[in-house]
Amino acid sequence: MPTKSIDAGLEKDLLVAIGIDQSLTGFAFTALAVSDPKQYMTWVYKSPYFGVERLVDIRQFLFDHLDYISEKHQIQKIAMEGTVLASHSALVLGELSALVKLAIYDYFDDDTKFPVMVPPMTLKKYAAGKGNAKKQEMLLQMYKRWGVEFSDDNAADSYALARLAADIFTDKVEESVVMQMQDSKYRDQRRD
Repeated sequence: MPTKSIDAGLEKDLLVAIGIDQSLTGFAFTALAVSDPKQYMTWVYKSPYFGVERLVDIRQFLFDHLDYISEKHQIQKIAMEGTVLASHSALVLGELSALVKLAIYDYFDDDTKFPVMVPPMTLKKYAAGKGNAKKQEMLLQMYKRWGVEFSDDNAADSYALARLAADIFTDKVEESVVMQMQDSKYRDQRRD
């Protein structure tokens, strides 16, 4: 399978946060140690399929990686990037977003794992200090601010999402985004 992985050393038995950048051309998944964000593992997966077969394939990739992480670590929180409704591929990305949410719903039995939905501009503000940062600027700012280097923007986004899910901040801008994401409007809840 066409999977790229980055292993920055994730010791066993840690509390981890998960970041998911759902993309049809490079679905990225990061597990990050809440106590030390320099310890993480990131995978970027490009499914060889199209249509519904690609959705089924990505769902299996997600389950496999949740299994892998759950066997060794305790997952604290999950964040995923929200979709841009005005994009030309909003329908297909909406299907993928729904698939990820349903897979997480099926995988976990408690709603504390429902993913925090992070708007793209909010993620850019968190990772680069401004909501209109371009991809290359985000990669550079993440290196400068956090000391992590990525050549793949999907991998970088999933890392930033995991870091945000772990409520990690190093300055006032990051702290304001972490506090903003605490609002329940960014997370689905079970209604009993």
